[in-house]
Amino acid sequence: MKRSYVLYTTLFAVVVGVILCYVFVFSDEDIQSQIASTFEKIEIQTSHQATSVPPVEASPDEEDIDTTDALEQIQQLDEVYYSDTIGSYLVLTKNKEFFEVSGNANRVNASLILSNEGQPYRFGEFIGMRMISEDKIYAVTANGVLVTIERKEGRWTEQRRKLIKGIASTDRLFGLGYDEETKRLIIMSRLADTPDVELLYVQERTLEDETATDAEAKPETEETADATETDATTEVDSDADTATTADEADAEEAPAPETEWAIESRKPLTTEGMSASIQQKFENFRGVGLVERQGRIYVLDSEELVLYTINPDEGTMNGQMVTPRVYGSTGMFLQDNEIFAIVRPDVFDLDDFVSVD
Repeated sequence: MKRSYVLYTTLFAVVVGVILCYVFVFSDEDIQSQIASTFEKIEIQTSHQATSVPPVEASPDEEDIDTTDALEQIQQLDEVYYSDTIGSYLVLTKNKEFFEVSGNANRVNASLILSNEGQPYRFGEFIGMRMISEDKIYAVTANGVLVTIERKEGRWTEQRRKLIKGIASTDRLFGLGYDEETKRLIIMSRLADTPDVELLYVQERTLEDETATDAEAKPETEETADATETDATTEVDSDADTATTADEADAEEAPAPETEWAIESRKPLTTEGMSASIQQKFENFRGVGLVERQGRIYVLDSEELVLYTINPDEGTMNGQMVTPRVYGSTGMFLQDNEIFAIVRPDVFDLDDFVSVD
């Protein structure tokens, strides 16, 4: 009797606990949203990691796969971006190769060679890379060419390159950010032979169809209007029957509108708040990389060993000294809300990424 009492009491307590847990915890909309977001992120990461990898040889015990050879092919790093969405590193090399590397840096998930064949613009050195969504990446080169890498049917492919309109010959470009609210790219420019630094906001816009514009602008004569009205009255019944089908067919066959990227605005940055020592180093400013965190933009000058902080809303720029270990860095990226600099770009290795926070 006593055992049954204990058993039923325990079961009752467990049931009540589960009900209360659901009522006070899982019924909250924010928590439900976070849980759904977590499962969605896990699903995305799983789909990316399922991508075929370059062949590697088996290790001596034949049970563990040796990925050293696959990682060693990633040489001369140009840009690195860590994506929390897919849990992977995205890497561009000076040899114009793209790699997706697993979050624990022991596996190459996918690779892609960026070829100039059939492309309208040849590019130079990459100055920045940014993942816009789980299947789209933007990269920009020093000569203002926008490279788009998209994931289709489980494979990364390069799309048609576009030259950013409005870049001046005096612009010295570096870094790439993204304003999610306005869907604009952010590039920094140090104007040649001046101390001026600007934020360039780059917007994608749809090109107008000149043929359609001319047709719309063509004046309508009285005869044309009468003929149109007569035809409309005669054929109104048949048009009503086929309108829906025709619209659906047109929607399926209509090609995507042609677009271009152009500088939408420029925002000069002021350095009046800098200390005298940082201001002196700023005279030789050479920016490396661009990282966004909590509404601020961070840029590294590894030659002068200064990490600059930019408030884009106020248009201000300030700096502070960083450890000498980042001297000669080729770029930066953000991981787990911590800023890392790439200090040795020879081969992909987590030991060569140094925190500058």
